[in-house]
Amino acid sequence: MNTPAHSPAPWGYEYYPYTVVSKYSPLGVGADIPAYQVFDNNGNKVFDTNEDTPEELQEANARIGTAAPRLLASLMTCANLLADYDESDGPEGDAYREAVAAIMEATGKAA
Repeated sequence: MNTPAHSPAPWGYEYYPYTVVSKYSPLGVGADIPAYQVFDNNGNKVFDTNEDTPEELQEANARIGTAAPRLLASLMTCANLLADYDESDGPEGDAYREAVAAIMEATGKAA
């Protein structure tokens, strides 16, 4: 499998709330609207979370997003180790095919 093309790892995240500026907001001017931003190893923003979702879910999404490069690299290693089971009907074959499908989706090569 090829090396993935994505922003350099490791990634990290920070709490980066929006501040209410409208006097018409029920939260009040100056209130924080929770949000998180995920950054690559060079400090470039990779993505931010949806401020319309609960803060706990946003942080969970930021954590899983932060782990994505490491998860992809580990999954590629596992798929390579299971490659001999590509035609197996057992759990190893199922795991291999699922890993390959996830890798293809993550790298934009899904059918």
